[in-house]
Amino acid sequence: MQLNKQEKLRRNCQFREIYTRGRRLSGPHLTIFFIANQLKVNRLGLSVRKKRFKLSTDRHYIQRRLREAYRLTKRRFLPGHDIVISAQRFNKGKTSFEEIKSELLSLAQKARLIKPDAPGE
Repeated sequence: MQLNKQEKLRRNCQFREIYTRGRRLSGPHLTIFFIANQLKVNRLGLSVRKKRFKLSTDRHYIQRRLREAYRLTKRRFLPGHDIVISAQRFNKGKTSFEEIKSELLSLAQKARLIKPDAPGE
């Protein structure tokens, strides 16, 4: 299942608003920026800087990993937020997908973007 058009942030002005008005939490590999929106869905934006990751193949690899980590956990997120995930320090060979996924969930939990655990989950 892919992210549909309504679940993506695409415009520069949307990113700028989240960076300036939103909140930020950082971990060892990721930083998330988030702000409440007036919609019933979450919108996701990814930021992988060319200055930090020179090769486009590395940037796209990281983007695919981040998108997949969010996609697999998005049902646990509370609706109504714009979220930007930014890769900070990322070693392609040493950082596992499970580390990325657990760090994303950990940061989202600190930000109170995750639904409280239901019994049996």
